[in-house]
Amino acid sequence: MYSPEIFKITDEARIEDFLQAYPFATLVTEEEGRIEVTHLPINRLSDGKFYGHLAKANIHANIEQNKEICLIFQGPHAYISPRFYASAFQVPTWNYSAVHLYGKIAYIDDTQKAWSLITEITAYYEGEKGWKLPSEFRYQELMEHFRVFEVDVTKIQAKFKINQNKSQDDQKSVIKSLNAINEKKMAEFMQMMGSQDV
Repeated sequence: MYSPEIFKITDEARIEDFLQAYPFATLVTEEEGRIEVTHLPINRLSDGKFYGHLAKANIHANIEQNKEICLIFQGPHAYISPRFYASAFQVPTWNYSAVHLYGKIAYIDDTQKAWSLITEITAYYEGEKGWKLPSEFRYQELMEHFRVFEVDVTKIQAKFKINQNKSQDDQKSVIKSLNAINEKKMAEFMQMMGSQDV
């Protein structure tokens, strides 16, 4: 990922928070000369590892386990007009936030372990008072139709392009302008990151 130094994020805590907040990823691989893409949630679970699951009919449910994959996580993004800035001589741009995980897939074919992981993923999203995954056979039988996998992460790249190359006055003006046009997610993200040394 092209990333000038000013936009690179290396702080592990920030990256972890981002991955927790925006877990829906794009899985990209090369298969027999073609680019294959799958959209799916990826979660770091209680053992500290990243997991995902997909339908067995998906090409990504049966790829070489030593092949490099890329997972793309995207956070808030928005068009930035020159009129958003406090200073003159500006051009249009796009602010965005993204994290790329590189690594390899390791399929989990142990049914009991896969069921345990799916149960934990469900509980993560549902919360303590939400729907509980029943243990009855008709639910467990559905495991035959999808495959759970672990991601062995080898490299992480993170980039938050949020006007760090502009003055504080310009950054504040952009945040104000984004709020005015209801691009509140990007405005909040910029404000949150701006309160730290991005």
